[in-house]
Amino acid sequence: MSFLYEERASSSVFVDVVWHTHDTSDGTYLASADARWDMIFTIAGDGHRVLLSGPSTLPTPVPYTAGNRNVGIRFAPGAYFTHVPVGAMRDHTERLAMPSPGLFLLGGSAWPFPGTDDELVDALVESFAHDGLLAHDDVVEAALDGDPVPLSPRSVERHFTHATGMSPREVRRIARAREAVARLQSGEAIADVAHHLGYADQSHLTRELKRLTGYTPGQSQGRGEPV
Repeated sequence: MSFLYEERASSSVFVDVVWHTHDTSDGTYLASADARWDMIFTIAGDGHRVLLSGPSTLPTPVPYTAGNRNVGIRFAPGAYFTHVPVGAMRDHTERLAMPSPGLFLLGGSAWPFPGTDDELVDALVESFAHDGLLAHDDVVEAALDGDPVPLSPRSVERHFTHATGMSPREVRRIARAREAVARLQSGEAIADVAHHLGYADQSHLTRELKRLTGYTPGQSQGRGEPV
């Protein structure tokens, strides 16, 4: 791994984790499908950059450059931006316009670039929510957590489609693959992971991980990068 990585949990209902990286060389990271919205702030030698990514269904190559510092927000299940239909952002990353090094444009408004300051990142998320640019669908998160949802399956599917652009089945497949990688990286045996997570067999696990993360179970065990 050619970058230093750390992450922290967030108390915000809109955020899963906030992560920081410092790129120590040039390279490309293969980001696994995550079915989440993501935002990345980069401080580079040639200026600042802000990226907004919609929910992803496939592995995505992410280039990195020595010396860059990045802060990323992985939004929570059910969190979504309201200024654009999710279908337009599924498997798509948009570089946001910056009228100055300290401002970026999103949803028709200018927002302060937070740099690597966690407090400013948290405040920015709350400002998005306060202005109605960021919303959270409790049905999506409850359904993924296995909590009772007093809605028909069709209604639940509409909630998922609106927030993620995917069906509940697609989102659960991605979540299961990411959990499988986390278990493999923690040292759990491939056969045990396949059994515990309900894959038909090791071949099924291999196909799913290759499709959704870009790596086989064996490669995932030795992968030092975050999922």
